[in-house]
Amino acid sequence: MRRPWWGPPLDADQRAVLDLVDDLTAERLHRVGDEQPDDVDRARETLAAQGLWTLGVEAERGGGGADLRTTLVALARLAGTWPALAWASVQAHAAAVVTPTRDGLDRIHGGAPVAVAPVDVGGPGDRLAVALDRIDPAGRDPRVVLLSGDTAVAVPPGDVAFGPPVRRTGLDGALTVGCEVDVAPTDDVVVRGPAVARARAFLDVGAVALAAGIAESAAQAAHTYSGIREQFGAPLTALPTVRASLSEQETAVRGLLTTAVAGATGAPGAAVAPAFEAAIDVAAAAVQSHGGYGYMAEYGVEGLLRDAVSLRAAVDATASARVAAGALAGGGA
Repeated sequence: MRRPWWGPPLDADQRAVLDLVDDLTAERLHRVGDEQPDDVDRARETLAAQGLWTLGVEAERGGGGADLRTTLVALARLAGTWPALAWASVQAHAAAVVTPTRDGLDRIHGGAPVAVAPVDVGGPGDRLAVALDRIDPAGRDPRVVLLSGDTAVAVPPGDVAFGPPVRRTGLDGALTVGCEVDVAPTDDVVVRGPAVARARAFLDVGAVALAAGIAESAAQAAHTYSGIREQFGAPLTALPTVRASLSEQETAVRGLLTTAVAGATGAPGAAVAPAFEAAIDVAAAAVQSHGGYGYMAEYGVEGLLRDAVSLRAAVDATASARVAAGALAGGGA
């Protein structure tokens, strides 16, 4: 039986995409950790083969051509099962918007891992030297795309040095690493103009959708557990305090999903932090709804709380890269 949807009403296309994600996560996308990178690779390739990896990229750029609302529904649902894979898909969408070559687009649409990082550059120069504390590409040796002001740089692989794995609390399969970039941007790897702002905005609206999806999955787990767990001869849902907590969780999730699938307008980045705060609150309440069992890994809900915390850290890290030297202004581009 498929999970219910607690967001706003869906049209036929959105419902079909939601069902496709549910079917894939039930039958073929089995969440694994960093110690199984080959399985993570296959998961990305499965999403690509089903048209979900870059579902919302324009058809003329090789993507699925879905509208923003449908795309965010799919991402929210995927995040409820495998948040690291969903965040990797968000980054693939953003990268596709600013990838300058057909070969690069083909790699992205085929499921190749990519990490997208907004950076703030310092002064003028003809090189860009950046230290990224962490990227979460759900894949080994990803292509790195930097967003700086109205400029995007698809960094050549030879200009990236990856560090050791970075520890985190959740996000199974994210393959989190730090890296250093030292690149002299040239016209064949640089994109300028409105597309860069669109890529940044998609990172933000995608992050909000992922927070909502994690919260929905956690709250639904709490509802299910409370309905079957008996105490004093009756389900936990017979207790007024439990019903009140579950109702608060559901109300918060419905609000999150409504905001998420609408796609933030104006300054979408402003919605990211509140969305993750709400998701963490819902997930923590869901853990409490399970009592002591909520802290046991086999129940899954504690993992969703860790995912929410780790994903918030990943998004924050993406937005706060440390720039060592250089800038995009000057003769290099």
